[in-house]
Amino acid sequence: MKTTSLTEALAELRAKIGEPYNSLNDAIIRRLIEAKSADAALKAGDPCPEFALINAEGRLMRSQDLLAQGPIVVSFYRGEWCPFCSLELEALHAAEPAIRAAGATLVAISPEAGGVPLKVKRERNFKFEILCDLDNGVALAFGLVFRLSQDLVEVFTRDGTNFPLIYGNDAWFLPMPATYVIRRDGTIAHAYVNPDFRFRLDPNEILSMLKGLA
Repeated sequence: MKTTSLTEALAELRAKIGEPYNSLNDAIIRRLIEAKSADAALKAGDPCPEFALINAEGRLMRSQDLLAQGPIVVSFYRGEWCPFCSLELEALHAAEPAIRAAGATLVAISPEAGGVPLKVKRERNFKFEILCDLDNGVALAFGLVFRLSQDLVEVFTRDGTNFPLIYGNDAWFLPMPATYVIRRDGTIAHAYVNPDFRFRLDPNEILSMLKGLA
């Protein structure tokens, strides 16, 4: 049976998104593109900022310890409430054994608080680390953070998506979803940052990038 790729699954999801989210997403993406928000994000050749974050289980994970084992693939996502992020996480879960076989370590980074990353990891049986970037400190260091428009704040609030509870603050900031492949020496080999968060880097491309490093 043919396996649906992440690229195909995201295309199907984009076709299903209704109003008001479709128009509001279009507006915020247009604003991010016009502001050249992705231009401030770290790119290939830049050094990866050192970070130390708590994982879903409460253990401290340091970037230098991860890099000591080999290259790392870092995926920033918005949260489990985001259907695009959910599809991406499932695709990464399916690709994780191949990523590991290529000598790399996969970590996902989310600003969610209150045990949400642990719940997600257990319910979906994810084997890769989910790191908790409370208040988006590491995402800021990578140049990925933006503020939601008031229109979207009102829609999410009305629909019951409680961002202050999910993220532990009322700042209404989110990271632009991004995927980085980082060499063992700490330099960024590949960077995927797209202001249109309805698109993500397909794991097949991640694996091709890792083969290129080898």
